[in-house]
Amino acid sequence: MISNPIKKAIVFCGIISFCGISLFAQEKKYTFNSDKSTLSLLIDQKKTRYTVAEMQARKRGAPMPESEFYTLGISADTIGGWSVNKKSMNWILDIDVPKAKGFFIGFDEFYLPQGAQLFVYNKKKENDEPIVYTHADNPQGGAYSIENLFGDNVTLEYVAPKNISESPHLVLSGLGYKYIDDNGDILSGFNSSTNSCMINTICPEAEQWQTQKKGVIQLRMLKRNGRTYLCSGSLINNTANDKTPYVLTADHCFEDMTREEINANTEFFFEYESETCEMAARPNYKYHKGSQVLVLNPIGGGSDGALLKLDETIPDDWDLYFNGWDRTDNAVRSGAIIHHPLGDVKKITFYNKPLTSGKWDPTLFVNTHWIATYSAGATEGGSSGSPIFNESGLVVGTLTGGDSGCNYPNDPDMYGKMWYHWDQYQDTREHMSQYLDPINTGAKKLAGIMNADTAVQKLVLDNTILDLVEKTAMQVNILSGNGGYTVSSSDDRVAPATIEGNTIYINAQDLGAAVITVTDKKKKSVNINIKVHQNIDISIGKDKMLAISAYSNDNAGDMIKEVMIVDLDANTLYHKKNLNEQIYNIDLSIYPRSIYIIKVKTHKGTSKAEKITW
Repeated sequence: MISNPIKKAIVFCGIISFCGISLFAQEKKYTFNSDKSTLSLLIDQKKTRYTVAEMQARKRGAPMPESEFYTLGISADTIGGWSVNKKSMNWILDIDVPKAKGFFIGFDEFYLPQGAQLFVYNKKKENDEPIVYTHADNPQGGAYSIENLFGDNVTLEYVAPKNISESPHLVLSGLGYKYIDDNGDILSGFNSSTNSCMINTICPEAEQWQTQKKGVIQLRMLKRNGRTYLCSGSLINNTANDKTPYVLTADHCFEDMTREEINANTEFFFEYESETCEMAARPNYKYHKGSQVLVLNPIGGGSDGALLKLDETIPDDWDLYFNGWDRTDNAVRSGAIIHHPLGDVKKITFYNKPLTSGKWDPTLFVNTHWIATYSAGATEGGSSGSPIFNESGLVVGTLTGGDSGCNYPNDPDMYGKMWYHWDQYQDTREHMSQYLDPINTGAKKLAGIMNADTAVQKLVLDNTILDLVEKTAMQVNILSGNGGYTVSSSDDRVAPATIEGNTIYINAQDLGAAVITVTDKKKKSVNINIKVHQNIDISIGKDKMLAISAYSNDNAGDMIKEVMIVDLDANTLYHKKNLNEQIYNIDLSIYPRSIYIIKVKTHKGTSKAEKITW
């Protein structure tokens, strides 16, 4: 929990019937030694493996299986051993986890008094530094999870100076025994070897995404089959800008769960990222458990979107960001995905080809999804629900699945559209619009907002890449920033710019390229990359390819409908109709060197005939 008042006079929590009951009953699968100083799990090894084929199949629209969960429900005051010396009071519990490669420990109650410490270590690895937990890790008590434990055992050692009168509260809810693959390697967790092609969000390539990453979350779901599953998601802003703790993710993450089960058994991990580009140290994280389901837009017949609301507000000192969104159905040229593949720390994946429109459910008549292929990185199981950002840094969809992975980086993935999540599903109760636009502004794009009121806000524009037609004008709106805006153009001959209030006015004067730089009073700046074209561009490349591109006056794009190649004797050498391409290429190497006439028509009614020499 983020917040849960503690009764200081209580020593731990007592018997299980009063300290947190698992939603799912489970046969006891552990034993103790005679003095209850060692707890040993009874592991069914047949249930600890997942094949690569099973994992790949689950990436196609199913959450990633993480662990077999062994319910404990044990208060620390009934187990372990206490000792007292001249300086401190100590409590120790050993836990044996036979043949485990990795695991985590969940707590229904985790509270450490000020000045006390909990040391967590593997007794077989004496040279390893212990993980140390203090009051600051969960200051209000309540649910918590100790993550990234490796090996077949762990020791929990509580140490408190004798002058501390307040008692700790530790109630172990259960232990998640991480699945292994065919080779005996852990399927999920920190620094997974399977993520060899992934890019940490602290790396130089991710420099411009340092704000958006603060909103990305890892989710863990405990289901009635006794297994835990992983997904990704994001904090998401609303038009009231009131920091309501909404979480955007994918509906399929919660397959086979009731709304009540989702509310009670979904955990959220914030700020779970590496501090270095090359991972070394075990990452820190913030933790919360408890939410309310607001929207489930199904994967079958819908766009696979889910919106949850955390059951408590987020502390002001958490360094987080509520990401902004773009709910239009306009194609996106480039952007990034920030996610937790295989339960690892935050990674970033890039795409530099326009998203195309498609659908996950082939029975639908509406294109519910964006289709993306990547230029760097990939996704894996556990990435489901992650936000896909456009070039302006706004969320345009959430990951449903696909075939991408480090072994198949060029295979496409599909993302449920924010456009469809918003208000397109047939059941109006499952529209996100009622929560993300509570004051009915009708906004189509919204910037994000920092969690801390004192934080410098990110400078966000509604467009940062413009393909303009010569002798036209375009407006770009500032969605958020710090005021005091100025603009400058790298080439006033091509595209001069002015600003009034939060609106930038750009005139496409001449063919060419220019960069408009927008700066605010906090010295934050954003570039608008501009190319000025004719309505229809025709060019021949060094690779002997004829390239035809179509553009519209409103920057919304146009599509090529018909292309002809005619020689000087009026013979038609090439003729394609009913096209729907923004860029169309023809291999000229099959034609003899000569002069040809290229005729092009677009869907918006523009036509052009141009003579070329080949």
